Amino acid sequence: MERSLSSVMLAEAYGTFLLTFIGATSITVASDANLFSVGPTLGLGFVGLAHGLALLAGIASVGSISGGYFNPAITFAAFTAGRFPKNRVLPYVVAQFAGATFAAAVELAMVGMTAASIPGVDLGSNLPNTALPNYLFAAVLAEIVGTTFLTMAVLGSTDKESSGIAWASSSIGLVLAATIWALASVSGASLNPARSFGPAIISLIFNIDTQPISYYWIYVVGPVLGALLAAMLYRLIYKRV
Repeated sequence: MERSLSSVMLAEAYGTFLLTFIGATSITVASDANLFSVGPTLGLGFVGLAHGLALLAGIASVGSISGGYFNPAITFAAFTAGRFPKNRVLPYVVAQFAGATFAAAVELAMVGMTAASIPGVDLGSNLPNTALPNYLFAAVLAEIVGTTFLTMAVLGSTDKESSGIAWASSSIGLVLAATIWALASVSGASLNPARSFGPAIISLIFNIDTQPISYYWIYVVGPVLGALLAAMLYRLIYKRV
């Protein structure tokens, strides 16, 4: 049964809120020993796992309503792969950006300006590693590669040929976690334009930092290119031509 537009938009907004809030807050908590004494003991493993479990929780909660995309790049890829109706692309993307922005605003209300202003964290924003040579190229490449992995996990695990594999959808959260472990130190491993937008725009609005919004283009260009590459690869592998 096809759900109403309002239902699927609310589901996508909720799922993106869940992913952004838990993911971004996990970065904030793991980055300040003064405010969160347990933080430094958590590390990147905790951050990756938080994102992966949040994505799985979102899919389990509302995936049956909207498909559980929670990511404009994944939505774009599903459309490009012929798996998503054109007339719902924009409503999904609007809902995803709204959910991510609200998540960052709630995080700010919860942790306060001191925690939000941790240098290089900025409400759990995604930022490139400027210590790397050619760091802009490295960050864009990391986002392309990471989003390709994540998108292939989504398209492959939800393909009708994978319907009999009970654990297939769980791979989506695992791939997100593993990609963050591998690439977060290069680009922040957003793989999601909405996930990056929420903390970046709230940081800008509340004068926390302008860096996240200035680098935001990385988290649009990289994920969109990665999603497009994955959609093309999916069509070739699964012969969706």
